[in-house]
Amino acid sequence: MTNVTKRIDDRGGQYVPAFTLAPEQRAAEVHAAPTVQAPNFINDIAAGKVELPTIPQIVQSLLIALRDPNVDARKIGQALAQDPVLSAKVLRLANSSFFGGQRSMASIDAAVTLIGTQALNRLIVACGVASTFVEIPGIDLPTFWRDALVAATAAHKLAPRLGANPEEAYVCGLLHRTGHLILCHTYPEIATLVFAGFAVLRGAELAATENDNFGIDHAAVGALWIETIGFPQPVADTIRKAASPAADDDLPLDLSLRGACALAAAVAQKHAVDVAWAQLPASVQARFGGGAAPDAAFVKLYDTLRETEPTF
Repeated sequence: MTNVTKRIDDRGGQYVPAFTLAPEQRAAEVHAAPTVQAPNFINDIAAGKVELPTIPQIVQSLLIALRDPNVDARKIGQALAQDPVLSAKVLRLANSSFFGGQRSMASIDAAVTLIGTQALNRLIVACGVASTFVEIPGIDLPTFWRDALVAATAAHKLAPRLGANPEEAYVCGLLHRTGHLILCHTYPEIATLVFAGFAVLRGAELAATENDNFGIDHAAVGALWIETIGFPQPVADTIRKAASPAADDDLPLDLSLRGACALAAAVAQKHAVDVAWAQLPASVQARFGGGAAPDAAFVKLYDTLRETEPTF
């Protein structure tokens, strides 16, 4: 095949046709985009390549004991005395302004009595779980735990209005994203590549990114872990659905966590109260009057959440 070009003769300046062979046209080579095989978390556990984290034995024992409504405060105090770090945090809470803070309390037994088993249970869950995860690749832990505590506080406050157990709601809020910590700890190279230095992802957006890169999301991993360390089954079931769209068969505990996650995200993004209100599921809004604007109770709740800081 030829093509015809024209050139200028150097001597006469006239156009003289020049016949040249067209270069051979080679078909463009198409290479498939390189793919990275996501790990299989469940298979890795079954094969013994991955172990789920554990919480300290003293924490597990205390959590079991605190589920007994008739538990003896002295026995709790004796158990706490075996862990100086936990004991110090219990005393700090008892001496905080929340509980009056008018005198310096040095007795663990007295602190347990003052705080009460429910507040003590929340503190021990938070301290026990936080101590399990340190220096997770790709994760800013102070930001992570502030999000978690805001969600826990919100879930605890929403639960009575929604007919859920407040203590279970608190645990759901606190632990609903621990699966993310487990995945990032298990696969540090992926975690660093995908999450380090980027804006914090939450909810469905985080779950989608995890599925793409880990082959499973934080909700599924978190629920599996919650089951292995002996928390109530409703807590595991609710966490398993945390990143899924709202459904007609959502239970009160599910709604408490969904509302709490929406509020925690709003606090993290420093949204105004009306924006936070708009992000709540309609079924949660209905428990605060359901109007176009938030009522005074919701405004007070949101103000409390914005002031929440970790104490563990």
